[in-house]
Amino acid sequence: MRRAIIFIALLFIGVCACAQGRSRRATIEALTAQVEALTQRVEQLQSEVESRVATEAKCDPTWKQWQDVRYNYGFNTEKTPVFTTIDGVVESTIMLSVRGGRGRWNSTVGTPYSKFVDGGHLFEGWNASESCRLTMLIGKQAPDIACIQVYSPKGLYRENRHFGWVKLGSDTACEGVDFGRRWVKSFAPISLATLSAAPTDTYNLNEQLGTTKVPLGTIYYDTTTDRIGCYTTEGWKYLKFE
Repeated sequence: MRRAIIFIALLFIGVCACAQGRSRRATIEALTAQVEALTQRVEQLQSEVESRVATEAKCDPTWKQWQDVRYNYGFNTEKTPVFTTIDGVVESTIMLSVRGGRGRWNSTVGTPYSKFVDGGHLFEGWNASESCRLTMLIGKQAPDIACIQVYSPKGLYRENRHFGWVKLGSDTACEGVDFGRRWVKSFAPISLATLSAAPTDTYNLNEQLGTTKVPLGTIYYDTTTDRIGCYTTEGWKYLKFE
């Protein structure tokens, strides 16, 4: 009797072990299949990431930074995605490209919200105190007019909006050329265009001039007469030198 009980117990243990073995093998096979599927998906995603990384910010009119004039000045918060902040340096081995004119002022041709004809802000860089920003923009007055300016919005440290200076050619005082809102100051000699004949047009329409004709006040160095010509209301005149 005792031997029979021991035999039955051993038989039961053996049957259970076989069942567990089959179950374990089935589990391993299922996990292996899942791992293979995930591996294929990871490889697919890796291929997509290597070809193009796309990120997208959502629109959120309740975003707390919209209460700050440095963020909300000129934005339609219903249509503008919130800012995505990178706390570090962004470096590209090719270039940075801004497309679509969906920056500040929500520029889209035909929308009633836009103060731009066809474009928007492409770049904004603030000084350390965040009282003025360097702005690069395109398409405000016309699709093919771009601007670079230093600007401080109304209500940000000043009662009225403020324009600063853009310095080109050097960052040292009294060097290069300074461009202000109404003045240009050059700290270096200016070379005029040298032409053998007076220009007859500007080749391309400038929306601010409203014409392709030569603007009044245009000057150039005439190599034929060895004089500087200036376009006046009476036509081309030559400057006199002593």
